[in-house]
Amino acid sequence: MKDYKPIPLVGRLQILRNMKSYVRDIALAVMVAVALIMGSSKASAQSCCDHTFHYAEVGSEPPRMGTEWGIGVGAVYTGLSGVSSPDILLSPRFGFQGHLDMAICFGRNFAIEVELDYEGGSIDAKYQDLERRIRTTSVDIPLLLSLRLANKRVRINAGPVFGVMSKGEYTHNNEVMMFGSITPTWNIAGGIGVRLSRYFLIEARYIHALTDNSNQFGGTEQKTGLDFNTRSYKVTLGVSLAF
Repeated sequence: MKDYKPIPLVGRLQILRNMKSYVRDIALAVMVAVALIMGSSKASAQSCCDHTFHYAEVGSEPPRMGTEWGIGVGAVYTGLSGVSSPDILLSPRFGFQGHLDMAICFGRNFAIEVELDYEGGSIDAKYQDLERRIRTTSVDIPLLLSLRLANKRVRINAGPVFGVMSKGEYTHNNEVMMFGSITPTWNIAGGIGVRLSRYFLIEARYIHALTDNSNQFGGTEQKTGLDFNTRSYKVTLGVSLAF
């Protein structure tokens, strides 16, 4: 067992000085980190998507990058611009839409927007003596380039829309029958939006399918249904809450 030797007074004073130095350095580092975080938060709060339009003054410079989030609802009309078979009659109806969106803004006039859209609607179908209402559901992801004009009160959007999920179904003899997809995987969209206030935005959009859908209607256990192709388009009008 080793003998315990007390630390001399000079050594104790040196240890205290080192501890004070360490504490001072740590406190300084914490203060610098807090200052950087506060400065970053302030810059983010004054992002290019700031809804109060602080950068309208002459000579003021907007920050280079910012973010914007939103949630919205609206009406959607899914039309069919081409049906390969003249034997079937399809009559689209208005549906509803809900979406979440996020935008990355670059300067005052440009942004890249990505959305997650959910849509529900219906189509009336008639083939020979069979008439049914087809329930449609789709999930889309638009990726849009946004041009902001008039002090960010007007925006023009354009870009691709990716169809993640799309289906149509109807009931026949108490059985659920599949109609097929309504929205293909590849689409293109263009639209215009107007900011009504600090938080509210109204936007109209046209979405055009780039490929056909494969559909079937009128099939039963006794007979094969009609196979045909359709080409769809959508017109939407919605209101968004931006924050």
